[in-house]
Amino acid sequence: MPRAITPTHYISLGLDPDLDNAAKQALRDMIAWLVQMKGWTPSEAYVFCSLACDLHVTQTVDGNKGIHAMVNRKLVG
Repeated sequence: MPRAITPTHYISLGLDPDLDNAAKQALRDMIAWLVQMKGWTPSEAYVFCSLACDLHVTQTVDGNKGIHAMVNRKLVG
């Protein structure tokens, strides 16, 4: 899935007919991205995301539902 970097946030995306699965995809990708970027363990990235990651609905049209996970770049350092 594509990822985005804005001046303020890191954003990962998840798409699936089931909104819960889309959220899992977005969150798992954010965890993997933080592990890659920061060298954290998956457990460390998971704990960080449980505190600092916001999930937003991106879309609910044409059979697919989308979620984007957002982490403020200031929090990652």
